[in-house]
Amino acid sequence: MRNCNNLNTSICFNYKRIGVTYCTLTNAYNGKGWPKISSEVFDGTKIDWNKFFEERSKDISAIQSGCERLECKNCQQIKNIDFYDDKKIRYVLLSPWQICNSNCVYCLGHAETISPKALNYFQYYEEYEEPYDMLSIIKDMILNNVLADDAVIDFAGGEPTLYPKFDDLVYFFIDNGFKNIIIHTNNIKYSKAIELGIKENAVSLIISIDAGTKKCHEKVKGVKSFDKVWHNFKKYSKSRKKNYTKRLCTKYVIVPGINDSEKELEEFIKQSIKNGATQVALNVYNQLLNEMNYEKALLNHLYNLSEFWILKAKTSNIQYMLFPNIEYVYQKLEKQPF
Repeated sequence: MRNCNNLNTSICFNYKRIGVTYCTLTNAYNGKGWPKISSEVFDGTKIDWNKFFEERSKDISAIQSGCERLECKNCQQIKNIDFYDDKKIRYVLLSPWQICNSNCVYCLGHAETISPKALNYFQYYEEYEEPYDMLSIIKDMILNNVLADDAVIDFAGGEPTLYPKFDDLVYFFIDNGFKNIIIHTNNIKYSKAIELGIKENAVSLIISIDAGTKKCHEKVKGVKSFDKVWHNFKKYSKSRKKNYTKRLCTKYVIVPGINDSEKELEEFIKQSIKNGATQVALNVYNQLLNEMNYEKALLNHLYNLSEFWILKAKTSNIQYMLFPNIEYVYQKLEKQPF
């Protein structure tokens, strides 16, 4: 049955312009994102969970009948999968924060790099960024038995560790027994909450490093943080206990013309292993693929890089994963990963 893999069991807490949505693919529809849930469902303070699931079911029925929203047209997340509606949320994306302490060339928002000395984060947060209280809503989800016990809690951004309530949220999830917490970070700022989550076997890290050498890392990230990022990563790695089963994952986003070389990919894998990574991940700057309309030469270039990277990961005996944008390259070329 035609259904949305993303919309099925999810909720997204995004920044003010987007708000709270069912869909977590916030760069859908050429970056405009999925429309926020209606004011009838969310009044700005609390969510009416009965209406939440009713509206979501209507959107899924529209997808199944081929009458989906414009935002869903040609979305790679629409697949032939069953829709199982048990009135539970099994995936929560927390992405309310646009501020970042790096300036990645592939960032859709290209958030301004802001120094803590130049801006009081709490003041910025209170006066501009916080459109709703996420922690209060999450507590209400638990109270109403909406949030599944095994739900995946995914922090993104901006840079999540700069979000003033980040530590409070992570500690709350750990204290309430959630064991599937994923944190996407550039790893410039060290977090005691993350350290505890690793010690408690509750937190997986996915760190965007995107280069194997200091010079290339600076080109991609827009800041000089290569040594600090690896130093922090090694500290996290050393904090894990023998029972740790989650992921300490380093991610590489390919940006053609900047870091698309076999040398950088190979050095990235070497650095990852040296500093204690349990997994490496590969992605590609998706907006570029859209802008270049999936040109065959570019797709073949990305395919060759991906195959090289997979081979290096395999021969280095480290787990690897491909993000959906890279998988989509294989689909477009009608090929399978090595």
